[in-house]
Amino acid sequence: MAGGVTFANASIIMQGDAHLLTRKRIREMATATSREDCLRVLSECGYQTDFATDDEILDAARAQTLQTLQELCEDPALLACVQATNQLTEVNAEQVFATLARQIPLIKTPSIREYFTTWVDWVNVRSFYKGSDKVFPGGALTAGHLDLYPHISAEQREDAMQERLDELGAVDKDDIFKPNPLFWWYLQRQKELVIIKAILISKRFNYDVTWLRENLRGLYEQFQ
Repeated sequence: MAGGVTFANASIIMQGDAHLLTRKRIREMATATSREDCLRVLSECGYQTDFATDDEILDAARAQTLQTLQELCEDPALLACVQATNQLTEVNAEQVFATLARQIPLIKTPSIREYFTTWVDWVNVRSFYKGSDKVFPGGALTAGHLDLYPHISAEQREDAMQERLDELGAVDKDDIFKPNPLFWWYLQRQKELVIIKAILISKRFNYDVTWLRENLRGLYEQFQ
């Protein structure tokens, strides 16, 4: 974590310019006629592609992304929250959200702190609409205030909550003197992995373009 915020952001900007997916690269992968052509694009973006399975490619990219964040991030509370959310399962949910409740208030950057608070709220709101009365700690909403979207569909709720998270994730993403560009890069990489997984699945099972477009709905437009 040596070098400070400016060094971390410079490193990320250099990586992003060369490696982050773009709309052009996504289209190239989506229209590729073979898995090999998809992997060629991924290799150009810095992904390690010499694995036998798609899952291994994605797991390696996920691990590398987390490692980069760990090396460059100088906010221990932010790192703790990222690591906790990455480890979340049904089995360890209580432990993970207890960690988030402790660490979120310690995050140094207000918008990033609000991002994780909102993320926990999102989990609780989603559970509420599924009929659960469980409220995990770490959010701002109490049990009596989870009915945020009483008159819209589940799909519209998901879109509304994701839009809010995207807004928070993009705050000060171009300010090299703040931690925000590094955090925004991390979030973009998570979206990349979702897109890549959908494209690789579509190639493996010969799904048509309609299926792929539906599974990339709302994500593709966020790339330049």
